[in-house]
Amino acid sequence: MGKLDGTVALITGGAKGSGRSHALTLAREGADIALVDNCVADVAGQNYPGGSEEELEQTRAMVSDVGRKCISIVADVRDDEAMVDAARQTIDELGQIDHLLSSAGIILKFGKLADISPEQWRTVIDTNLTGVFNVCRAVLPHMVAKRKGNIVITSSTAGRAAYPHISDYGASKWAVIGLMKTLAMEYGEYGIRANCVAPTNVNSGDLPSMNNNEEAYKLFCPDIENPTREQMIERMKTMHPLGVSGVDWQDVSNAYLYLLSDDARMVTGEVLHVSAGLIANNIA
Repeated sequence: MGKLDGTVALITGGAKGSGRSHALTLAREGADIALVDNCVADVAGQNYPGGSEEELEQTRAMVSDVGRKCISIVADVRDDEAMVDAARQTIDELGQIDHLLSSAGIILKFGKLADISPEQWRTVIDTNLTGVFNVCRAVLPHMVAKRKGNIVITSSTAGRAAYPHISDYGASKWAVIGLMKTLAMEYGEYGIRANCVAPTNVNSGDLPSMNNNEEAYKLFCPDIENPTREQMIERMKTMHPLGVSGVDWQDVSNAYLYLLSDDARMVTGEVLHVSAGLIANNIA
């Protein structure tokens, strides 16, 4: 018996990385999966590749190998009509939507606020905040009709404390917490729970990612000329009381699983930090 037997989860940002980890974790617990990703590998100002159609198909196949139904949808969370269509396709092909994992997100060039272009600001906010609004809005009528549902949104420790040179990203991650808390207040009467997961740096091994690229090395090691990945890792270790450079994708997926399961049936409007102790410095 799995914790999510007989349920269906729609996951944005599902092609690779955390989205793939979430999909496989939920599938192993009995959920069928709808994967959504825009599969745009080259966004202006992005220092790491986004998910591709090939990677989206790989994730779909991996979920199928677990023995669960899985569909993949190429769509951009910034497109409100595309999100309505994605929700409709999920219901048509998988029968329902019980869980929404709003995991799609982006970070672009680092810089002080006045150095961030309006175009970059719009891209980050439209993806990380408006994209969350779009997909929540798309699934809520179905969940309201069922009088049951779970929504979990990826925030960040950058949504709990200020970090320099990422004002656009930080603003988006603070904002989704406010959106989530409003959802919890407005839709609790329909049996719908809403929460956020706020991870610290997520390890990606040798794969290029949000935290594994040359610009990220410079962000964490501004006092070192041409810093290496190894130097960034050592700097990150000093940030976390547990002495690690970051958490693993599975650590974040485990938090999602808890919030989506009946183990958390009385948990709503909350932020669950997966921060290796980084958040311990914050005001209670």
